[in-house]
Amino acid sequence: MTALARIIAVVAGIACLLLAGAELVREAALAVDAGVRWPASTRWAELTGEPTWGATGLAAAAVAIAAVLLVLAFRQVGAGDGPEIIQFAVDDGTARLSVPALGKALRRRFQSMLAGSQVTDVKVRKVDAGWSVRLEATVPVCDLADVHAAMLEAFRDDMRRVAGIDIVRLDLVVTSMRAPARRAR
Repeated sequence: MTALARIIAVVAGIACLLLAGAELVREAALAVDAGVRWPASTRWAELTGEPTWGATGLAAAAVAIAAVLLVLAFRQVGAGDGPEIIQFAVDDGTARLSVPALGKALRRRFQSMLAGSQVTDVKVRKVDAGWSVRLEATVPVCDLADVHAAMLEAFRDDMRRVAGIDIVRLDLVVTSMRAPARRAR
């Protein structure tokens, strides 16, 4: 989402909060004292009364703005899956790398570097500064800081060498940590 879209979404959210706060104050004032008179705006009567072109246009513009804001909000919450193919330059043209294939390669690399680990999920996505990898795994008891540093360096080296892409972030999510199996006596 672009910076302009975020600014529009924030401004719209603040405007909605202000309108909701004004309505809350009005309702509270009416609930506290039955003698308080606070009539609704004449705009409401114009919109619900006999339709005119101006009222219809105003209502249509309000619905269009609300729809755009709703779409922006959903785009902000759900970032999407991102690209499925990474295209990069090589000596004689271009080459393509499938993002799911990249995920499988990273899964195999992780499991080969950390014996006894089982990767349950790998997500690779494009971020502003490069590429981000989120890896969920069950691992044997180990020093996670050392494992994270070693994996990030290995993934970075592999991806720079293979595709010329830069992995800037590795999120290592350990779903389970188990002790190494003991030998039977």
